[in-house]
Amino acid sequence: MRLLFFIRNISVSRRTTGWEHDPTERRVHELLFCRSGEGSLVHEGGRARVRTGSLLFNPRGKLISSQEALSVVQVLFSEELFSPSVHMDREALYVLGLIKLHAQKQNHIELSRIGTERMNTLVDAMLWEFRNRYRGYSWALRLKLIELLITVMRDTQFKIPIKGLRPLASTRIQDAVSYLNTDYMNPITVEDVLKSCGLSRSHFHALFKRETGRTFVQYLSALRCAKAAELLVTTDRPILDIALECGFRNLSHFYHVFKREHEISPKQYRLLGGAAS
Repeated sequence: MRLLFFIRNISVSRRTTGWEHDPTERRVHELLFCRSGEGSLVHEGGRARVRTGSLLFNPRGKLISSQEALSVVQVLFSEELFSPSVHMDREALYVLGLIKLHAQKQNHIELSRIGTERMNTLVDAMLWEFRNRYRGYSWALRLKLIELLITVMRDTQFKIPIKGLRPLASTRIQDAVSYLNTDYMNPITVEDVLKSCGLSRSHFHALFKRETGRTFVQYLSALRCAKAAELLVTTDRPILDIALECGFRNLSHFYHVFKREHEISPKQYRLLGGAAS
């Protein structure tokens, strides 16, 4: 049976991290949240400090405490918990994608004091639901997991800029931007977006350019390229599959738009691990 969600408290003095799962399943993730203690995550690239408030995303290496054992919460979850056909779930997958992108540069986040307090409350609630399994517990866990992702995204220590989710002066354009961020993988026309924001075509184009600094087509292309760039460096999936999943019509169109956006081809971007961006 495929794992969808698992959570537990563990005490760590010395532990090899990196949950091993079916190599054909690339969408299961491990989070380790340090509730107390100090130590290090030692890996091939060096050593990362771990302390109260550290959140490790898909860590690999040896987790070693400095003195007393680390108190850690382990969360395993599958992306299959979220359905791309549900608006809220698409938002959750988008945020998860940003966290995965962050993890390419450093697989741990030092949460702020407020973020740490919020995370402690969330994992306590998740542990309670998982242990007791009262009616509706699976929905409760799913909602708490979404809250967890949002907590990470909003934390002051999260350094990836959240394009498209920042507050905009016009709530109408914010609605349009939210629509694009959650439906970019599907064919989208201006008419589709106009229905979500209630503006005339001419007013929409002028306001959208003023608010975002890009035209509608430029913004959508950049958004699709950003998602494709993430998949290029975080997966080994074929480039054609990535292009189609991110809303491009065909491979040649994807190469043309991606090179215009990043100044190198998707293949070169993958080989460089995104370093050129």
